[in-house]
Amino acid sequence: MVYQMYRLQKERQKMISFVECSMAIQNALMILLEICMILELILLLVRITCFSGKKKIVTAVAVFAVSFMFMGVLMNDHRYCLGESSYQPMLQGYPVSVLMAVVMGLVLYLCRAIWRERRRYHHSLSYWSVNEAVNDVPCGVCFSDPFGRIVLCNTKMQELSRIMTGSYLQDYDALRKAMSGEPESEGLCRLSKDSNVFYFPDGSVWMFQEYSLQEPDCAGYLQTVAVNVSEIYYNGEKIRANNEKLEILNRKLEEMYEKIGDKIREQETLVMKMQVHDNFGRSLLSIRRILERKEDPDKMDKQLSVLKHLVYILTGSAVESMEEVYKDTVRHAEELGISVQISGNFPMHPSYRLLTDRAIRECVTNCARHAHGSTVWVKIDKNADEYTVQITNDGEVPDKNAEEGGGLSALRKAAESGKCRMQVSFSPEFCLILKMPLTERMGFDGTDTDSRRSEDHAEVF
Repeated sequence: MVYQMYRLQKERQKMISFVECSMAIQNALMILLEICMILELILLLVRITCFSGKKKIVTAVAVFAVSFMFMGVLMNDHRYCLGESSYQPMLQGYPVSVLMAVVMGLVLYLCRAIWRERRRYHHSLSYWSVNEAVNDVPCGVCFSDPFGRIVLCNTKMQELSRIMTGSYLQDYDALRKAMSGEPESEGLCRLSKDSNVFYFPDGSVWMFQEYSLQEPDCAGYLQTVAVNVSEIYYNGEKIRANNEKLEILNRKLEEMYEKIGDKIREQETLVMKMQVHDNFGRSLLSIRRILERKEDPDKMDKQLSVLKHLVYILTGSAVESMEEVYKDTVRHAEELGISVQISGNFPMHPSYRLLTDRAIRECVTNCARHAHGSTVWVKIDKNADEYTVQITNDGEVPDKNAEEGGGLSALRKAAESGKCRMQVSFSPEFCLILKMPLTERMGFDGTDTDSRRSEDHAEVF
């Protein structure tokens, strides 16, 4: 009996209608239904914006309408329970548990439908997808119809149009006028008269291009594209600046090459003058001495031999054997009336031997021509790291303002080119000092370890 009474009580509780339940349950059910209506509005807006089709849109509208009417019925019964006599119950025979289950099921259905629509939106193309894609591109894009009305325009083109025209793009004719004429905005300037390339106030450079759509359905429509060419422009400016610098450097190099050529010609001319000075000067002095002497006829053969040798020198002949260099120099010095006194051993290095001989010949010529002396002393010393050649004479003391002439200057250049040092003093007497270093390519006795190098030196001198 007790069990039956308990069972009847449970069944009675299940059959309690909305009017008979407590106010807390009524409020909870109406709040859930309001949530359902909000979800239904969201679902409707999603399906409209995503172009989900008429069937789904009509279904969402119908569900919302039913929920709205059901909410009206619940509000009517709720006011009846509050004691308002003007309202009559409409859900008297409907259990509140069934109503609660229906509302909960509707909430789950709406949540699932909204989730599916959002998923389909992210995995499919729509008008908004195209619009978002156009807005995401880094360049400006604009489409206009034959009447100049804007069909599609992304945010970047709107920004550029606002800077160029002073307002957002609504009529394409305003943008075309700004592209074809001179810009009026501050900081905006056209870079080229032949192209639509503009420099904007923020330092960016944009190029505008206009295209006509060729599809039959799009006849008269225009596509305008604005491309950011800042990197190309600034790289071009850098290349132009570098080209100008290279042109300046090229001109400087050409001038330097010309100066180098002049310097080489001057050196070659100096060498030729030196050879003429040494050979012709010495030979002419010898010829003059021979002609001025009044010798016996018995000595004419010797004089003729000497004159013949001097003619060979004037015509370019030279002593072939290096061992004969000094003998030839001493012999010619004697013809000039100069005695050459040599102490020490001559350098074994060919270039140093020739340089020493050249210095002796120059000093002998100067002693006969300027100092009017009779003796030239040559002192050769060999140290651990260099040769030292000292040349003096017994001639007249040079003037206080005496300077190196062409012969001594040429000798100095020849010495410095061979990494030797030359010192000339005119007071209290004339003295020439040559210092010739012993290089790593020389042996212990001062000879060159490279025979070919020695021959090259011999040819140069």
